[in-house]
Amino acid sequence: MFKLQRLEITGFKSFADYTEIIFTGNGITAVVGPNGCGKSNVSDAISWVLGEQRAKSLRGAEMKDVVFQGTRSRKPSGMAEVVLHLVRDDDAFDIDDAELEEIDETLSGLDESAVDLDAIEFREAESTEIEIVADSSALSVSGNGYHAEEFEVERVQAAQVGSVQTVERTIKTKRHWRPRSFALDFAPGEAVSVTRRLYLSGESEYLLNGKGCRLRDIQDLFAGTGLSGAHYAIIEQGRIGQILSAKPADRRGLIEEAAGISKFRTRQRAAESRLETAKLNLGRISDIVSEIEKQTNSLRRQAAKTRRYVVLQEEFRILLRRLFTAEGRRLSHLIEELEASLASSAEAESKLGVQVSSQEEAFRNATLDARESEEMLAEVRRLHAQNALERDRAEREHRYQSEQIVNLNNRLEALRAESATANERLKLTDAEGERLEIEEAGEGEAADASRLLLVEAEKLYSEKIGDVRAIESDLDARRGELMTHTASVERFDEIVRQLTLNVERLSQRAEGLTREGIRADEVHMAHKAEAARLSDVIAGEREKLKDLHSEKSEMLAETGAARETLRHSEEQLRSLHGDLIKSCNRLETLQELEEKRAVYAPQIQRVFAEKEAIGVNPQGVLADFLNVEKRAEKAVESLFGEYLQSVIIDSVDDAETIAGWLAANASGRVPLLIVPQRIGKPEKAASGRRGSSYIADFLGLSDEVAAILRKVFPREMSAVFVDEFSGVKCADGEILVNAAGDILIGGGLLISGQRAEEGSNASLLAFKREFAELADAIEMLENEADAAAGVSEANRKTLAAAEEKTVDLQSLIIKVERGLDTLELQERTAAQEIERAERHRSVVGSESAQVEREIAEIGARIEDAKSSRHQAEEMRVAARDAMEGISARLLRSRELAEAENAVLNERRTEAATSGERRRAVQSALRRLENERGELESRIALINLELSETETKIAHLRTTVSEIAARITGSESEIASESRDLETAVTALDDARKSADAASRELAELNKKAADARNDRAAIEVRKAEAVTELRNLNEHCSQELGLILGTLIEAEVLEADFDLSDARSRADEMRERLEGFGAINMLAVEELAETEERLLFLTSQRQDIIDSIASAEEALREIKERSRERFRRAFEAINAHFMQYFSELFGGGRGEMTLLESDDILEAGIEVAAQPPGKRLQNILLLSGGEKAMTAIALVLAIFRYRPSPFCLLDEVDAPLDEANVGRFVSKIEEMSEKTQFIVITHNKRTMEAARALYGVTMQEAGVSSVVSVKFD
Repeated sequence: MFKLQRLEITGFKSFADYTEIIFTGNGITAVVGPNGCGKSNVSDAISWVLGEQRAKSLRGAEMKDVVFQGTRSRKPSGMAEVVLHLVRDDDAFDIDDAELEEIDETLSGLDESAVDLDAIEFREAESTEIEIVADSSALSVSGNGYHAEEFEVERVQAAQVGSVQTVERTIKTKRHWRPRSFALDFAPGEAVSVTRRLYLSGESEYLLNGKGCRLRDIQDLFAGTGLSGAHYAIIEQGRIGQILSAKPADRRGLIEEAAGISKFRTRQRAAESRLETAKLNLGRISDIVSEIEKQTNSLRRQAAKTRRYVVLQEEFRILLRRLFTAEGRRLSHLIEELEASLASSAEAESKLGVQVSSQEEAFRNATLDARESEEMLAEVRRLHAQNALERDRAEREHRYQSEQIVNLNNRLEALRAESATANERLKLTDAEGERLEIEEAGEGEAADASRLLLVEAEKLYSEKIGDVRAIESDLDARRGELMTHTASVERFDEIVRQLTLNVERLSQRAEGLTREGIRADEVHMAHKAEAARLSDVIAGEREKLKDLHSEKSEMLAETGAARETLRHSEEQLRSLHGDLIKSCNRLETLQELEEKRAVYAPQIQRVFAEKEAIGVNPQGVLADFLNVEKRAEKAVESLFGEYLQSVIIDSVDDAETIAGWLAANASGRVPLLIVPQRIGKPEKAASGRRGSSYIADFLGLSDEVAAILRKVFPREMSAVFVDEFSGVKCADGEILVNAAGDILIGGGLLISGQRAEEGSNASLLAFKREFAELADAIEMLENEADAAAGVSEANRKTLAAAEEKTVDLQSLIIKVERGLDTLELQERTAAQEIERAERHRSVVGSESAQVEREIAEIGARIEDAKSSRHQAEEMRVAARDAMEGISARLLRSRELAEAENAVLNERRTEAATSGERRRAVQSALRRLENERGELESRIALINLELSETETKIAHLRTTVSEIAARITGSESEIASESRDLETAVTALDDARKSADAASRELAELNKKAADARNDRAAIEVRKAEAVTELRNLNEHCSQELGLILGTLIEAEVLEADFDLSDARSRADEMRERLEGFGAINMLAVEELAETEERLLFLTSQRQDIIDSIASAEEALREIKERSRERFRRAFEAINAHFMQYFSELFGGGRGEMTLLESDDILEAGIEVAAQPPGKRLQNILLLSGGEKAMTAIALVLAIFRYRPSPFCLLDEVDAPLDEANVGRFVSKIEEMSEKTQFIVITHNKRTMEAARALYGVTMQEAGVSSVVSVKFD
């Protein structure tokens, strides 16, 4: 056992600075201080360093809350550290380790004999090429010296078909049981230090004597000392009350820790783990053995099959050697024959090739002669057409020039006449001048008088002369127009001829385009019809696909609805299962309470618990025979009170027996009700009338029991039940009771409120009612759960069917979509063909339209040319007519001019005669001189025009002569070319006949050459087939026999009567027989030997596992037996000490522990009963706070007396105690402090006075605790 020497705290909770607390060897050490100064942090530090893992037990939300969090003036600490220094005491109280050593040896033996099934399965997986992923979810159990299995995961590349996947293989590396007991490693007086550190980063570490260790090592060190597990030696603040309020199963942990069976528990868990593992391994190895046996049987069959296969294969190999030899020889002989045929065929083909070449040369020459004749004919035709065109053009020009000569001759005559007239006038003017000159002297005076008349006459004469000149100019213009229009008429005639030729050419082109258009329309219609067909098919397929998608959507909707229905049904099923589990758990709890009679008074519980000892079997209690309505429960409980727990027995003898037992055992008072055997089954209570009714109507009793109760409880059975007292009259002696349990007697006594003793039976009827209702509810929930399970299964099947149909629809949709894609591709191809045909039609149409437009344009141009020619002809005629009119006008104008000239002469005469004759005559002379000048000018112009006209006539006559010569030459050339044309046509016909003859001869030779080539090719093909067949035969020979065919042919000797076809048939038959064997495992014989050896090994391993299971069960039985013995011994001793300490602390009374009924004492809960002096034995929870604390202290002291701890820490356990009880408490811990250190955190002066050392905890700095100490001698 260890004694506490020193405690070092750094950065733990409010102890920000290094703090050291030194403890004395024995006695009491008190830690005091005001509230909130950090006293309890000392207790938390000790619990924490000993391995406490629950942050809630340390008054924190998470473990890092134990690190100093900082204040306004201090930063948070980065680490919390607590060091606990102890020393090994000479007075060591250790567990009998001999028992543990025996168990450890058994566990070690189990580990040594354990079968490494993972390795076996891994080898099995390797042998069958299957990767086994070991289950890595096994629980690791660690105890005193027991180390969990460690898992090592490695990556394995598992080759699969077409891919490589990574599979995790878990290999368990087992460690053997190694018991460790640090308590035995330290000599008496040796110091031990335990350190725990926690960093804000979450990292933590444990140290033992400055060396790193595990939490398990710390727990092993203090196992069985009260400082580990339930640690009854450390009673934190508030835990003193939890000892009594804990569940019975949790309360037993204190006794187990004191009994020292925690290490046995560890070994029990280890043994159970090994037993479970061994059973699991037995199942697994049994499966493996079963598989190996199946594999062995299969390999035996495979080995026999392999032997038959090998014999048949050898026979087949011999036959193949002979067959390959015969086939090889046959093919070799065939190849030799074909080579000879090929040589003769090649020679014939060569001769025909020479003849074909010669004939091709002759054909080429004949074709060349025909082409030259065609070219010559084309040239002659071109020259003939050109000469004819030239002749026509010369004739038209000859006619035009001749007409010009006639016109110019007419003009020449007119000019000559005009010139004669002008000369005549000139002579007259000369004569007049002579006369005037004679009269000049005599008429000078008359000239002045007639001058004005003369000027006017001159003016008129000048105007007339101007008119003549204008007419002459107009006549010249008209003459030019006439020549222009004549040339235009000839030009338009030539244009019409050329355009007519173009129309003929375009018409031929139009006819060809029409035929091309018809063909394009036929192609377009064919493609369009195909496109229409495909469109209809695609439309049908799309409609089908649309229907399929619609059906798929409906199926998806149905699937979703089915899935949602399934989810709802499963949720309902889970909800029903949850409700059923809750109800079953509640029913089990109630059944447990009913079986243990926990809701009854203690004395009733003892009667039923000791019924076998008493010798009476009660039927139950009165409440079991009642079936009270819920609203009347409180009323019935108020009336009958504790008599509801009346024990029902069969006879008076049974009653006297129980009464004697009660008196002998001082077990209190128990009401006993005599009811004949099994007649009192409860019935459903009548609902009673609304308002008031007798209480008996609400009890649900059978008639027999009701009669008995009326005798025993006449007053209660005659009570009237009312909803409320107001408005109800109560007669004398009458009893009224309402739903709240209030009782009105005789209208003058009202009993109301809650009875103090109702704690044990206040809810008895409700408990019974709930118990009955739960049974009905569970049955109903089970029925509903079964129905919901059926609905869920039906919904699951519906969902599966819908999903399967959806998958089928999806497959059909994919198929239809693929077909639709093909059809759409065909439709696009047809559309492209239609587009191509339309483009062809468009091109043909556009070309046709273009030709038509050109023909129309040319026709229009021809019409325009004809119209223009007609206009030009009309304009020429008009010009000629205009010239004739203008000539007449000119003649008239000249006549007028001459008349005016006569008038002028008269005026001159008059002027000469008037006035001065002489000046008149002189004037006349000057006028005549002017006229003479004009006439001379006019004569000169006429003479010039005469000269030009004569020149033009001469030129035209020359041109006409030349044109006539050209026409004559053209006609001779045309005649010559016609003869040449006939010659060329004859030559062309002869050349074409020669070429046709040469072509026919060449075709005949080519046909013969082709036949020769075909014959040669056929022979080559047969030869190639034979060579290929021989090569393939060689390859097959190499593959089948591993021999070269040539070598085999030379080496193999065949019989003379060897039948090749029969050999082929037998070979095919043997091959089919060999193929009929299926897959052959050629290693079956070797694998069979290995498998039989492995089966023998696994069988021995399975027996080892069976033996280990027996050993583990034996070890587990031994552990449980020793644990039961230790627990029973500890429980009896601690219970005796508890009864003693309870009586001493309370100054009387009675306290004891009882084991709740259980099949195994190791699983039984512990119930604590306490009866303070002067009080009745009652439920522990009804004790006052001080009484609970004293009871718990008595239990802790009892445990300490049985199993002293190295030290004990009590955190304000004396807070609920009064002065008297504190005195008793202090006196007890003073007695025990001689062997155990007590560290007491307290506010009580009496406790402080008993301490040998006093530590004060204060906060001189806000939020930071510090310690001051005082030691008393």
